[in-house]
Amino acid sequence: MNFRLIALNIRQYCPELSIPVIKERINIRYKQILSVEDWEFLYDSTTVNLIGITTQSTGVSVAVTNGQTGVTGTATTFSTDAITGYNFRIETEAQPYVVGSVTSDTALNLERPYGGSTAWNNDFSYYKTIYSPGVGNVAKISSIVYQQQLPEVSERFLNKLDPERSSTGTPTYWRNFSKTNADGIVSFEIWPILDDDYVVTVYYKKYVANLIEDTDTPVFRPEVLEAGALWDCFRIAFATTRNTAYIGLARDAQIDFRNLLRELVIEDLAQSSLPTSVRDVSSIDVFNDNFLLSHDVETL
Repeated sequence: MNFRLIALNIRQYCPELSIPVIKERINIRYKQILSVEDWEFLYDSTTVNLIGITTQSTGVSVAVTNGQTGVTGTATTFSTDAITGYNFRIETEAQPYVVGSVTSDTALNLERPYGGSTAWNNDFSYYKTIYSPGVGNVAKISSIVYQQQLPEVSERFLNKLDPERSSTGTPTYWRNFSKTNADGIVSFEIWPILDDDYVVTVYYKKYVANLIEDTDTPVFRPEVLEAGALWDCFRIAFATTRNTAYIGLARDAQIDFRNLLRELVIEDLAQSSLPTSVRDVSSIDVFNDNFLLSHDVETL
């Protein structure tokens, strides 16, 4: 059952209400149902390809000019590697630059002017630490797995561990780089800089947009949404017309909605795993991130 049919069905019982008003109530109830439980059907996973660091090899170098954003390469493959947005480090400088654009295999522009000394035949490296899942419906990342579940850490933790992000190795930690976004796009940072290409599995909670087009369908059983929206519309119809018949209809619709919602919860629980988190009420202070990395604990 799609958005249009749900609205038309409700209109049959509440002819005093316009279709736009009914559709608005459907979406309000839609968001309420989605937020009332941590639904298992909203969780999914995808794989993300992580790209290892590229360093100079024999006969490959770059030239940079103080105060300029342009970088000229010799025997480089900037365009082929599609490195726009990558971190670009000259020699062993502490802080990398970000590649703003790539114009060819041997030319690129940094996002900000180069602050070092003008030089030719420089060694260099470029790498990527920020990634996004290749799907556009991510509300939040719940976990990332490479061989085992990687610990999620804070930016402060990584800044203390490796402030210059100079270490290399296999995927070890991750952090949310951008939190929940309304557009369903989130990104994460992987530490350390990767010494090779890897594939990780990203587990996430789906972002669900409002129903907009007539052909849009809810992500759960539509009769649950219809019953909840019908209950809302009966109450609106009573407030508009003062017809007491709507009071009884609203009461019946409320019972139907709660029964259907309970069935939906039971169905969802049948698909879920047992919870792995615990709540610590022992009043023991957490002094550092090591405890949080080793325990899945919510403290009060």
